[in-house]
Amino acid sequence: MADILILQHQLGEGPGTILDEIKKSGHVAHLLRIDRGEGIPRSVGNSSGIVVMGGSMGVDDQAKCPHLKEEIALLKLFLKEDRPILGVCLGAQLLAAAVGTEVKSGIKEIGWFGVRKLPDAFKDPVLRRLPENFPALMWHGDHFALPRGAAHLLSTERCACAGFRLGKKAYGLIPHLEMNAAMVDEMVTTSRKELMAAGVEPAQLLEATSEHAETVEELARVMWRAWLALLD
Repeated sequence: MADILILQHQLGEGPGTILDEIKKSGHVAHLLRIDRGEGIPRSVGNSSGIVVMGGSMGVDDQAKCPHLKEEIALLKLFLKEDRPILGVCLGAQLLAAAVGTEVKSGIKEIGWFGVRKLPDAFKDPVLRRLPENFPALMWHGDHFALPRGAAHLLSTERCACAGFRLGKKAYGLIPHLEMNAAMVDEMVTTSRKELMAAGVEPAQLLEATSEHAETVEELARVMWRAWLALLD
């Protein structure tokens, strides 16, 4: 049984199906709510792995969100200790930044998009069971190049680096594969102004969610179980 640290940045972007699979596996999850003022650990401690969730802030917001700098420092420690890492969206951007990759604002990608599995993903222990092409919810505006030395796992038409692996145990994934349909519905409901500003029609996004979410959730749960196997 392993202790897994989860960093959540804001309401509505929790660990979702990742937490479900952690509990089913018998491991212990320690959910740290940054949005409620809970501080970032300064050491790896007893944590066997770490999951870093998404959020509306970006790597460039470290001046007004000092916890981001602390998260990057913590990710560096997990990398040094070679302990499993799973970064989702903002979490992936912070992981890229932890190894010196520039993360910068770019074209917004919000909605369900086709994701392509790249050659390294076909032999990857976590992503190999994914189909070559699958739909996924993307909700980001920041982008980065493939970190130096990383395995390139996923891409979309708008996001060249949508998934990567550092070493054997550190994963950065831009798609929101952790969300079930109910979570997506809630996020759409609370983000209508952002969606309209980005030219995204909420009704169409919800329709796509109804079409794709159940199938993608099943794929994601297989991935999470494979990632948890890295803890052993």
